[in-house]
Amino acid sequence: MLYLRQERQRRGWSLTQLTVKTGIDSAALSKIERGVWPCGPEWRRRISEAFDMPEDALFQEVPSRGEERPGNA
Repeated sequence: MLYLRQERQRRGWSLTQLTVKTGIDSAALSKIERGVWPCGPEWRRRISEAFDMPEDALFQEVPSRGEERPGNA
């Protein structure tokens, strides 16, 4: 999962709200957040502008809820 999803949820934004801000379909955004759909440079730019955050921060992988980190048993 990408940090993008956590940040969207932290801000209380729905996928529909992010769609309005970026012009990117909510189904595509959901797949991007889950890391199952590649996100090209133009979409990365639009998403980072919507959040007013650097791309590198939004598109880093983070553990999903329930997913254990290595070394945490």
